[in-house]
Amino acid sequence: MSEPIGYYVNDNYAFTISLDEKGRKVGTLRDIKTGKVLGESMYQRVLPENIDNLLNVAKIIISAAWQDGKITSSEKDAFSKAFRNIDFTEQQQREIEAEFNKPTPVEEMIGKITNREEKLLILETSLLLIIADKEFHPKEKDFIEYLVKEFKLDSEDYALLYYILPEQVKKYIIKEKIHKTLQINTKEIKVLNKFSSAKSDTQVNHDKVYTHFIDSWKDRSYRYKRLSVY
Repeated sequence: MSEPIGYYVNDNYAFTISLDEKGRKVGTLRDIKTGKVLGESMYQRVLPENIDNLLNVAKIIISAAWQDGKITSSEKDAFSKAFRNIDFTEQQQREIEAEFNKPTPVEEMIGKITNREEKLLILETSLLLIIADKEFHPKEKDFIEYLVKEFKLDSEDYALLYYILPEQVKKYIIKEKIHKTLQINTKEIKVLNKFSSAKSDTQVNHDKVYTHFIDSWKDRSYRYKRLSVY
């Protein structure tokens, strides 16, 4: 094990990040109050107090995936593979399985999402699922516009999403808001492309979307950090 490369702490837990012999990031979780080590060599895990939040976000993502009317077995497998190292309880696992059979109406879940970074992650992942399916369904448009309406994010947040999303998704979003027709004109695209990343992933699939979701969840505070411009 290498020397620590990261260290995170809150009122209850300390989480030290190192690299294992395969170069993967692993962590040691310690209870600050008792000094007890709660987990060692934890590969792609999340802190215990974040599990409930992750479960709520995951349910909405599953609902997003359902908007085209189906979830294929390969998509479900991709989800399970990405989430395999998350310490869900047996009850939480059953809840996720139930969502794949019949998702909870998003209207019942939306009030549980109050964190800005979680809102951005849900919206980004929902947009990525559009191109992962390689087809666009009208209900996906309605779903995304519902998220936009309920999340009440500001123009800086949409500018950030526009910057980090792949080129294939940029046509669904403009700097200030999701366009009502999910289209923007040539002049708008020309202006907004000046602010976009040159990097483009042309092969977005479900494996990549769900793996990206988990990676972004762990790094969401940094990924969606607002940058000051002077």
